[in-house]
Amino acid sequence: MSEANVEVVRAATEAVKNPEGIARLARGGFDFSFIDPEIEWDATRAADVIPDLADVYWGHEGVRTYWRRWLEAWRYIDFDVQDILDAGDEIVVLICNQRQWGRSTGIASEIPPFALVYTFRDGKVVRFRVFPDHDAALKAVGLAE
Repeated sequence: MSEANVEVVRAATEAVKNPEGIARLARGGFDFSFIDPEIEWDATRAADVIPDLADVYWGHEGVRTYWRRWLEAWRYIDFDVQDILDAGDEIVVLICNQRQWGRSTGIASEIPPFALVYTFRDGKVVRFRVFPDHDAALKAVGLAE
């Protein structure tokens, strides 16, 4: 099952990276079929980098709220996926070179490398966590000491 989870995360990551995917998120038309309706979307560990979003969001509406808040400031984002790692029920995405462009100004800014961890149960994402660096995420899922 975890290879299927990797593919779900890969597709979701590419969808968010695509400007049309961002537009769908902003309009509320993103495909949530792979996300559990009671998901815990935890962005608290990113407080140093994105303090305005550092909160725990619950359910599909919480995920929409997170993205609406993000997209209030930024027109779109671009990033490189360094790796996607299978840790059983958890999938780790190592992100680097993230840039975002201001909605009003068009000015680009960058975020240091960070990681995302998706936790799956019964084929759905039940928890999403943002980590401020790759090592913290790898330790959290047991892929590093």
